[in-house]
Amino acid sequence: MDAINSIYKDVRRMFQSAVPPYVATINDDYHYEVWAVKQQTGESRSSEELLGYVAKHDDSVTVGFNNKLDEQARKHLFSNLLLTKMNGNGRISIQRMTHQLHTDLQEAVANLMRYYSEMNWI
Repeated sequence: MDAINSIYKDVRRMFQSAVPPYVATINDDYHYEVWAVKQQTGESRSSEELLGYVAKHDDSVTVGFNNKLDEQARKHLFSNLLLTKMNGNGRISIQRMTHQLHTDLQEAVANLMRYYSEMNWI
C-alpha cells in the first residue's frame, strides 16, 4: 500500500501544478480532480472541461483525462506509452510507477494545459 500511496501523491502533485488557473473540484486522500472552468462572457454561467484526475484504490491508482478528446488530439497530447495503457474512457491504471511513465504523465499534464489555453478553455 505504501507504493500505491506514493504513486497517488506523486500524480496528485502533477495535477496540483495546474491549480490555478485550473480548479481542484475534489481534493481528498483518495481522489483529486482538476477542471478548467471558464466564465462565459456576459453570461452568468460557466463552461467546464476536465483536465484530469487521480484516484487511489487498494491495489492501484487510476489516472483519468478528458474522454471527450478526439483521436487526433490524444495522439498529439499523449505519448505512445500512455496511449497503449489508456482505455477508451481516457483512464490509465497504475500498479507500479516507472521513470518513463512518470515523465510521460508530467508531459501529458503540461500538454493538456497548453492545449486548453490554445482552445480558450481557460
